[in-house]
Amino acid sequence: MKHFRILLVMMALLSALTLVMYGQVPLTTNMPAVGVLGQTDFVTSPSTVLPTASVLNTPKGIAVDPTTGKLFVADYENRRVLRWSSADKLVNGAAAEAVLGQPDFVTATAGTSSSKLSRPYGICVDAGGRLWVADLTNNRVLRFDNASTIASGAAANRVLGQADFTTGTANAGGISASTMWSPIGVFVDKEGRLWVAERDNKRVLRFDNAASKSNGDPADGVLGEPNFTTNTGGLTASLMTRAYGVTADGGGRVWVGDRDNNRVLRFDSAATKADGAAADGVLGQVDFVSAAFARTQAGLEGPRGVFVDALGKLYVSDEANNRIMVYNDAANKANGADADVVLGQADFVTKVTPNPPTAGSLNYPEFMWVDNDNRQLWIADEYNNRILRFDLGISTGVNEGIAVIPEAFQLLNNYPNPFNPSTTIMYSLPQHSSVSIVVYSVLGQEIRSLVKGVEDAGSHQVVWNGRDNAGSQASTGVYFVRMVAEPMSGHGQPVVRTNRMLLLK
Repeated sequence: MKHFRILLVMMALLSALTLVMYGQVPLTTNMPAVGVLGQTDFVTSPSTVLPTASVLNTPKGIAVDPTTGKLFVADYENRRVLRWSSADKLVNGAAAEAVLGQPDFVTATAGTSSSKLSRPYGICVDAGGRLWVADLTNNRVLRFDNASTIASGAAANRVLGQADFTTGTANAGGISASTMWSPIGVFVDKEGRLWVAERDNKRVLRFDNAASKSNGDPADGVLGEPNFTTNTGGLTASLMTRAYGVTADGGGRVWVGDRDNNRVLRFDSAATKADGAAADGVLGQVDFVSAAFARTQAGLEGPRGVFVDALGKLYVSDEANNRIMVYNDAANKANGADADVVLGQADFVTKVTPNPPTAGSLNYPEFMWVDNDNRQLWIADEYNNRILRFDLGISTGVNEGIAVIPEAFQLLNNYPNPFNPSTTIMYSLPQHSSVSIVVYSVLGQEIRSLVKGVEDAGSHQVVWNGRDNAGSQASTGVYFVRMVAEPMSGHGQPVVRTNRMLLLK
């Protein structure tokens, strides 16, 4: 029996190696979120949303203040930006502590002033604690100083894209270095430069030493157009059609989500490039003159938000495919390279939008932000009217890019618990093992066999959808999940672990 098992393992390893060599087994992660804001749980998504301190209506931008840890969310249809304390942001369904763009939590009227917003989209908090807001239909970017401490309804301190706080016209006086038309993405790099992605001017503006700019000051550089007075757009290495997300990494590279061209452009040494310079790399397409959309490991459809974390991983919200694509060591990817990890879907070719949603599903994800200090990924899940928080530490594929071998057999607590209708069960294997994971009733009856087979050392997870082996929905009550793992090396006794779960309907 021992030799037979070893033979089976060798055959499984050879088969897996063959599939990987031929690209048939992509690395996926499909991990669940561990926190939610805008909703009280992971399975609620109301169609009618009235403004309060704890609900969202079409969230777009998201940012974490690096000086305080507070969370900011652009609540697009409520025409406001909400702020959560560093503690409350970790509590599911918690109320925000402050609101900007409105005088209170129950008002959602548009306006054009220093204290009103029309359609806030991308946001960013810089190293000095300043909040930058792309106010889409007011065609401007607002700056709020000391954003983590100012009171609700506070006025912005500066405006770019308009000469004053009471003008909201697109390209007022004509397209130039001082005007804007539908700014979407904003990002401040480590040198204090502000990058603004303008959807309808089809360009990215650069403002050097942005914190010192006065109202209406001109940009210092432009990418995506040859100069400040054109907005023709196009499909080349130096043109864009719809600039959405923009981010910068620690190496001076700028990344732009070129939505309608279904690609992400990379500009190396972006701050020193001449106006209209060509991009140095592209993801989502094999070259700079292709724009076809695809649902594959290398393809994109309607990419919007982009973010590079401290480990050099690029996160792309592939909105129309309802997923987040993660590219490890993104700066060194070849044109058209595959993503390494996908979130929101079980694989790179599936598009599932469950109703009700789950802790691992997405419905039109918008912008993202990685809190590098705490290794947390925040995603604006637009059509589910919520913000999801992912713990990057539970996914080696996303966090470190290298499989870390656990030190012991573990059956972790399922999440969520209590749950309805599904829950995720995570477990760890320190060595190659034969694994069985079964759900039992309180009477010891087998309800559902979830895992039965040989698995590699590492961290794993499986979802129980609340159904039994016959496919019928299990009733409300207490259940037990039992893991039995037997090392394939033949050394060591089988390990048994059991956890309690509660299904509530």
